[in-house]
Amino acid sequence: MPVILPSEKRKLSSRLIYLLLYSLLVLGSLSMVYPFLLMTSGSFKSRVDVQDLDLLPRFLYEKPILLSKYAEAKYNERIVDYRDATGTAAQNFRSIEWQAESQPRLLSDWYDFLASEEMPTSWFVTAFGPTPEGKIIQRNERAFRGYVSDLCRNDLEVFREEFNEPIESWFFLKFPPEQLADRKFQLSDTPLIQAFYDFKKTLPREDRIYVSCDAVYQRYLKLTTDVSTDAPLARRSTDVEWESFVRNFLHLQFIRVDPSERPRWAAFLESKYSQIEHLNKLYGREYLSFSGVEIPDDRMTASAALTDYQIFISDPALSATEAISLDTPEIRWRDYLKKKYSSLGLLAEAHNREYESFVTVGMPQYEADLAFVKDHAADLRRYFAVNNYRMVVEYILFYGSGIKNTVIYCLAAIALALLVNPLAAYALSRYQLPGQFKILLFLIATMAFPGVVTMIPNFLLLRDLGLLNTFAALLLPTMANGYSIFLLKGFFDSLPKELFEAAELDGANEWQKFWMITMNLSKPILAVIALGAFNGAYANFMYAFILCQDKDMWTLTVWLYQLQQFSSQGVVYASLMIAAIPTLLVFILCQKVIIRGIVVPTEK
Repeated sequence: MPVILPSEKRKLSSRLIYLLLYSLLVLGSLSMVYPFLLMTSGSFKSRVDVQDLDLLPRFLYEKPILLSKYAEAKYNERIVDYRDATGTAAQNFRSIEWQAESQPRLLSDWYDFLASEEMPTSWFVTAFGPTPEGKIIQRNERAFRGYVSDLCRNDLEVFREEFNEPIESWFFLKFPPEQLADRKFQLSDTPLIQAFYDFKKTLPREDRIYVSCDAVYQRYLKLTTDVSTDAPLARRSTDVEWESFVRNFLHLQFIRVDPSERPRWAAFLESKYSQIEHLNKLYGREYLSFSGVEIPDDRMTASAALTDYQIFISDPALSATEAISLDTPEIRWRDYLKKKYSSLGLLAEAHNREYESFVTVGMPQYEADLAFVKDHAADLRRYFAVNNYRMVVEYILFYGSGIKNTVIYCLAAIALALLVNPLAAYALSRYQLPGQFKILLFLIATMAFPGVVTMIPNFLLLRDLGLLNTFAALLLPTMANGYSIFLLKGFFDSLPKELFEAAELDGANEWQKFWMITMNLSKPILAVIALGAFNGAYANFMYAFILCQDKDMWTLTVWLYQLQQFSSQGVVYASLMIAAIPTLLVFILCQKVIIRGIVVPTEK
């Protein structure tokens, strides 16, 4: 009997009741849909915008946010590196300013300079590389992995032999963090480092972050003199601060010594080693005399020669300050501009800026980033929209066998659920067993106990049986389900008994009656049982995690859980979205059968 009679539907009070009911339904649906939409939006985000509670990520329609995300990704989530490279005072990536004006002549000069000047690969940091916390895989990490994989013909055994690096999967292949302005940073002479620097040569200009020695010098002055200054790093100087910085803090790859210092270099080596044989043994060379030992050109790779060179540079008694000069990206950039424009006025007019002198002109890496975002906004939006999902897909596809284990487990669980539960329900439905009500009550009573209660007994039993780390450990505890048996029995009871009687007259045995009549007429409810078995197996995280601790037996949910331990929040959301796809597809494809399984027994 309806709550509101048809004759009362037009009354104001009835309409208010309907309005209240529909409003409550809408609010209830929103309370479920809104968190899901927030998680969907969060699956596209990174650290710079993950705190925004918006249903549509702002980087899809706001260019300032897109610039912040681009800078965060390009500078590997290191705001200090961004400030050093661009000369800006941004406190975080979110505070980067968007400038509508373009600098075409400045950028044209910058691009021409980069094309004409062959600077060493150790002068720029690889953009879109490893982040400090390693919670997201970026573009050039992925590209380097592909580069090395191609060298090894996609064979991990070949990689382990040639590079002597023990990794479980290509997913975990990374290149080392670069601190190219740090005095103590040196490269090891290994095949992987060599491959990485060969890979760096292939990077496009937008993926190169050139080291700003000016920024390092200014930070040094602030720490030692407690004075904030924008003083550039000169090529040569006799200032005490400049000399102390160059001799003790600046990386050796930017320091040059005049050839006139070769006699002092030879005298230093002779005083240290006394005999050339001792030096040759340490250097692995065959010099005839100390005067023939050249000043090392490679000032990045760790070696005994580089250690001696550092001692030689650091001591004013060994090397003269007048013989020391610097060669940095900024110095070469200023030399290029000075040669092209000859006067400061022409340079200022061309760049539409006010320059105090040529030595104050910085590298326009901020302007280059801004121009790149303006010109490639659509491509960047697509990249950031799929990057989190790409990391999840790569992890589950190329690391471990989670998908294969999950498919086998789910199919086996469905098969056992459609075999064991119908047999038990058929026996209770067709035969009047002694104590049938007690048996049914016992089966239903199992629903009162959560799975956590039986987890420890199941683990101990399976351990004693030697079934841990097998599919049997996952399947045996859940192949019979009290609720499924109860549901099937009710459906079987509703089937016409005349069909079974007619089958008996035709000589059908019990198996034929079960398979050809009962199972054939029970497809809707069997679909519900199969869906329940699939959901139970697919979402069975705790059992799979505890009973199968061998990585080779982990299911998809366990692999995603492991991924979430070292991933960003956006990647976690993306993994949850991907994990929900199979159950969503199953429901969409089987919804008619599922609804029939729920409605048909009620109608009968």
